[in-house]
Amino acid sequence: MFSWRNFLGKLQSNIFGVVNITNDSFTGDGLLNNPEKIPEVYKLASKLNIEFLDIGCVSTKPNFTPVSTEDELMRLNTFLGYIDSNFYHSIDSFNPIIADKALKNNFSVVNDISGSKDQKMIQTVKRHSAGLIVSHRNQNSSSIHEKIDYNNVVEDVKKDLRMQVKNILDSGVRKEQIAIDLGLGFAKTQEQSALLLESVGQFVGEYPLVVGYSRKKFTSLLQASEEELLLHCQNQGVSLVRLHFID
Repeated sequence: MFSWRNFLGKLQSNIFGVVNITNDSFTGDGLLNNPEKIPEVYKLASKLNIEFLDIGCVSTKPNFTPVSTEDELMRLNTFLGYIDSNFYHSIDSFNPIIADKALKNNFSVVNDISGSKDQKMIQTVKRHSAGLIVSHRNQNSSSIHEKIDYNNVVEDVKKDLRMQVKNILDSGVRKEQIAIDLGLGFAKTQEQSALLLESVGQFVGEYPLVVGYSRKKFTSLLQASEEELLLHCQNQGVSLVRLHFID
């Protein structure tokens, strides 16, 4: 059974490295057309002391083009041809078929940015006794990018996450399998995302907290360097900081 407490205790660094096996990433660092560079990515990750990698095979940028399950599987299989078992891996997907394939092939965590509303995904995590990162999603949003009117974004996100986690626990996933993510940049204005990042300390507690602000436009509102943002998260007790590290 996966346990975040045990897993985090194995890591020397709390950097959660982003690897995109795409050709349309908003950061321009996708490796779909150059998979032979994946071993170089591992070497770079090792040099930077990044042990835990988040592998994404679809872009989720605003107005992204959906990818079929067959195409996402093809991309995942491309990555699996180069996978290095000396690293830990998470699959960044909201497709339970993709998650199942990854968890059968040296992945230990599902990073589900859709908010884990799909019972098939929850049951996939349960069946594999895997780790799950639950991204914030308001129950009334019809998509991961639909903007929501919040009365108090910090308190409303706390409330939404409590409801999301309760649903997952009620479905049989164990507490120690769950981590939470504020969903910065998803269904929020830049000002709301910036405020949430400033307030990360208020979300640290019962569940490990994953924060992903890397290369997102809203960070410009905070007038802080990448190093200062990382230090802020670490000082506030964030468990994992999801960062792009490939130029």
